[in-house]
Amino acid sequence: MKTLMTILYVTLNLITCAKGNQYEEAMSDAVEKLNQSGNIHEFQDAANTFERISLNEPTKWLPLYYAAYSYIVISYQEQEMSKKDPYLDKAQGFLDKAFKVAPEESELYALQAFLYPSRMIIDPMTRGMEYIGKLNQALDKAIQLNPENPRSYYLRGIILLNMPEAMGGGAAVAKPLFQKAKEKYENLVPESPLSPNWGKEQNDAELNKL
Repeated sequence: MKTLMTILYVTLNLITCAKGNQYEEAMSDAVEKLNQSGNIHEFQDAANTFERISLNEPTKWLPLYYAAYSYIVISYQEQEMSKKDPYLDKAQGFLDKAFKVAPEESELYALQAFLYPSRMIIDPMTRGMEYIGKLNQALDKAIQLNPENPRSYYLRGIILLNMPEAMGGGAAVAKPLFQKAKEKYENLVPESPLSPNWGKEQNDAELNKL
């Protein structure tokens, strides 16, 4: 009986390890595909891949995160305003699921903040006040949960850079945030090779303009 239990234990461990390796390999390939994407079609393929992985790994937040990220990037690339909201609705759906899996994950709140400006672009006069408040709340939460997350400072810098000086924005107030984000990016130690790593090049580009 003891021998049988030992065999079952070892077998279950092997199955668990094999499944974990499959997930890591699938995600690694998908992230590489995402990083190489440059147009709407390629980001759509990446989003579809992450969605398939999420269906097989319902307890993991990263596949949902990257699926949402892909759709948000698509929304920024899409030139027709009427097509932006449907992409953002898909992104929000994946984000909502990710929040249920990892409600205290800083990266999810930063990604939520990345989504809101694309909503605002569609109709700034109508949506501006609504979404700027939500955006700031998301960034505050992201920083509260992880003050070392560089994407939070980069995104806040972008928002302030594009905000009129009369409303508290402008290059002078944005620059310190880009500088802080640069410091955080340089000192960042990712939890895993699959961890979000976007924003550094964009932050450096903005800082070099100022």
